[in-house]
Amino acid sequence: MSAIRLAERLGSVAVLAIALLCVGVGFGVGGLESRFSSASDQRGQLPPTRLTALPHRPILDGTLPLRVRLSAPPASFSPRPALSPAVAGTWTTHGDSEIFTPASTLDPCASYTLTIPAASTAIAHSPLGTQRSIALSVECPSVKGLQQTLARLDYLPYSAHSAIRARVFRTQVAQAASAAYETSDTDTSAQASVPTYSTAHVARRVAAIDMFDPSPARPDARVSDAPPLEYGQLDATTKGALTVFQSEHEIEPTGTLEAATWKALLEAAEKDERNPSPYTFVTVTESLPETLEVHRGGHVVFSTPVNTGVPGAETAQGIFPIYSRFVSTTMTGTDVDGTKYTVPDVPWVNYFNGGDAVHGYPRASYGFPQSNGCVELPIEAAAQVYPMLKIGDIVEVS
Repeated sequence: MSAIRLAERLGSVAVLAIALLCVGVGFGVGGLESRFSSASDQRGQLPPTRLTALPHRPILDGTLPLRVRLSAPPASFSPRPALSPAVAGTWTTHGDSEIFTPASTLDPCASYTLTIPAASTAIAHSPLGTQRSIALSVECPSVKGLQQTLARLDYLPYSAHSAIRARVFRTQVAQAASAAYETSDTDTSAQASVPTYSTAHVARRVAAIDMFDPSPARPDARVSDAPPLEYGQLDATTKGALTVFQSEHEIEPTGTLEAATWKALLEAAEKDERNPSPYTFVTVTESLPETLEVHRGGHVVFSTPVNTGVPGAETAQGIFPIYSRFVSTTMTGTDVDGTKYTVPDVPWVNYFNGGDAVHGYPRASYGFPQSNGCVELPIEAAAQVYPMLKIGDIVEVS
């Protein structure tokens, strides 16, 4: 074969080889690009993370856990939700949910914002994509919770009953403490498995449970002849006790419930700050001879004859909290015969029902109806009674 012919053939083989190599590489690169493109497409087709459950609104019990459920279990790198204002407690993952357990409680009658980050990601899902901010409000506890708390703090003449959940929690705390003591000093793994509770959180949590989830059992009277209590109703006895509590804690003594009062009640129950004075109330008997008695700590500590209202201006019977007091004041009104009167310098006045008051007034005698509806005491007796009483104390007329 001539040299020219051989060169032509070798050239053809080289061209073919180069062509095949180019085609092969082309196919190889094309396959790699296809695999990357396929993976990219697959990532782009991940379903977005969804929120499938949020905390109940309003929150009925601030001591219970809050749950945020995703469309699948949260990824290990997924950020936690957050509460604002901050609340002591822990976030944990259970299945497809993020659970917040308060160390003690969310405040009653309070508002919070639950923020769920845009980067929140469930397994095999793309991120949530948009930050969610959820407004949460905590309900005020019930009147039963109020009554149990006031009784526990000695503002009501009744003995409180602890809620079942509160008793169970105390038992769990005691068992955890016992387990911690029994654990060997060298057995650090066992020690780590025993939960611990701060004294403050335990006390606050128990107090909050008794408010939000009170015992169904009516409190029991702990003093003789205690003013009656309608369990679950903001009756006069409860309103009076609440008024005394508000006065003691520098809250306007309205006898009505609002956030500041609940906050003070929770703090007082947490710290076991009891009524500094014995429970005090007044009874007025309209049977002759008409008599007023001051009851203090379950004992009658003062008694005096009094005058109540004449026919046509009778003193109303019932249970009334004292709502206003004056060392001396001017009284005006209309007698049963239509005559208007103005009496200055009436001493030692305790208003309890509209214009009716327990006060001092000079009469020739006492023990039968003579007033225009008030409960009149001898001046000297009124001076002794006045410092025994305060706004919110009950006057019971029968």
